[in-house]
Amino acid sequence: MGRKPVGWLLALSLLLVGCASPSRGPVVPEAPPVDGGSAAPGGGAAAGASAAGAGADRAASAASGEGRQPRAVPRLIGRIVYRPTAALPDVVDGVTAVTLEEWESEVAVGSGDVLITWQLDTHDAGPYSALLRTSGAEPAEVRTVLGVIQARFAAPLPDRFEAWLQGVGGSHTKLLRAPEPTVYITYRAADGALQSLEGAEAVLPDGPLWLQLSFDRPVEQGSLAAWLADVEARVGDPLIVRQESASRWVVEMDQVPARMTLDLRRVVASGSGLPVAHSPVTLRSEASLPYLERVDLATGAGERLLTLPPEITEAWPSPDGAYIALRGWQAVGNEMWEQRGAVVDLAANRLLEAPLPAGTLQWAGGRLFNHPPWWVADRGWEAWAPGAPDTAALPFVPDEPVPGTAVFSPDGRTAAYLGPEAEGDPYGDDPLWMPLVLLDVATGERQVVEGFARNWFRGKGDVRRWVAWSPDGRRIAALDPLARAGRSALVVYDLELGERQVASEPVPLLAWGARLAWSPGGASVLAFAEGYNPWVIPLDGSPAVPLPGALFGRAFWDGTGGRILGARGPWEGVFVYSLADGTWTELGDGLPAGWDGNAVYVIRWPGASSRYVPPRP
Repeated sequence: MGRKPVGWLLALSLLLVGCASPSRGPVVPEAPPVDGGSAAPGGGAAAGASAAGAGADRAASAASGEGRQPRAVPRLIGRIVYRPTAALPDVVDGVTAVTLEEWESEVAVGSGDVLITWQLDTHDAGPYSALLRTSGAEPAEVRTVLGVIQARFAAPLPDRFEAWLQGVGGSHTKLLRAPEPTVYITYRAADGALQSLEGAEAVLPDGPLWLQLSFDRPVEQGSLAAWLADVEARVGDPLIVRQESASRWVVEMDQVPARMTLDLRRVVASGSGLPVAHSPVTLRSEASLPYLERVDLATGAGERLLTLPPEITEAWPSPDGAYIALRGWQAVGNEMWEQRGAVVDLAANRLLEAPLPAGTLQWAGGRLFNHPPWWVADRGWEAWAPGAPDTAALPFVPDEPVPGTAVFSPDGRTAAYLGPEAEGDPYGDDPLWMPLVLLDVATGERQVVEGFARNWFRGKGDVRRWVAWSPDGRRIAALDPLARAGRSALVVYDLELGERQVASEPVPLLAWGARLAWSPGGASVLAFAEGYNPWVIPLDGSPAVPLPGALFGRAFWDGTGGRILGARGPWEGVFVYSLADGTWTELGDGLPAGWDGNAVYVIRWPGASSRYVPPRP
């Protein structure tokens, strides 16, 4: 949903980006404090507008005009009342941001904070906040800039309060508190029972859609009609709308859409114009959800196993073949965030909801390690054992954050990652060298291997550069870029010998963003990155083997190290490549998700092509 601030408010926000903000609403920066000690009868001075000592004396002098010519009181040219709610903090013209005409003196506000902004016909830096007067409530904060005055009143607020600028005609504003309308949404389940729509997401049974909207107070018919027209336009199918009573409506469609977001916050109450207090909810048809399929490579026969959560983007099988970790998009309010985490228990053929905001997922020591996405603040690496009620943070909290590119040893006891590059000329043409850092998860003891891999991109030593542990936990591999783009060599650190080894000739693969996977026996390393051809790099000095056209950026070895499961792109062209004879087995569209002996797991969308093509050169 786009924000649409009104005229001059948008210009101010562009000019004043980076200023401190007391709320998510429109805010202007604070001018030098002025003495607000001369309150109007019946009202208090603006909070936060006083100062101590000499600063207060200077401000008081400025306010009274002492020592200079009297300042003419400016004329009012605009007023805006911003009344955000918990469900709608955005700036929406006429709903949360109300522009008052000269003749309007009253406006309804809801249960949240209130911001009143006056614009005067001046652009000087005068201390105009000294003009502010209030009755019934004191502002929590006052900010001024270039003839604009803004007062924020913090909730909870009285049922009635007033604010104005002394001597400024048309500035008097009465604020009347009113409750936001609430809507209760129910749908008809497969058994005919009515179910309440709660939370941010819901999966509805396949078939006709039947929704009931029950408002607890009258709403403006025009705003409801506009919302219904918008829903009809977005889904592309006609709606059948029936009003059952003054506050109850039924909405029907021939078929539940694959995905539809109900955002009723633009529907407003009659009289007050306050928005409906209901966060957006995303509906999906159960017939549109992806599912896990097991494909027998000998026959091409596919067996549908279980339905999966929507919008999956990644699948990571556990080394023992018992689980598949999933990451995908999740509805959060009116936005979609890539943070949904879930795990398939293959033995029980059931889905486990993972109690974590999924970011970087990897299996180690029988647990699923996760580094939350960047927008989840104050959380580092955590581990979750399937079936446990909650996650556990690393037992040792290091002095420095362990980056999201860290990779854990097969037993889960040691984290390895490329650390920040060594000091050097930040503007030079030569690369800087990044160390390999080994961190004991239990004790926090660090081992640093200096000069392990080059970094041609200054200041980004721990971003999008990955290492990989060998299955026996004795070696660590990384790509060492020989130039800014184009060619990289595989380097290996042997923990027993304590030495760095160059393990391959250069391959045409960019190290930035590439992932590595050791074959089960440790004889080869698979290097792959989205948009690039993967390479199988033998460690015995044999030539590297490309996999042309396999550009998805996810690929998995089978248990023998002789075959690779991958895809040509996101949700398309799943294949199995055999290193022994160079043949390809095409498996149709979907996401590759792991191996089961001579069968593979593929995540399909309903209606996706699953055509099986036997091995071919």
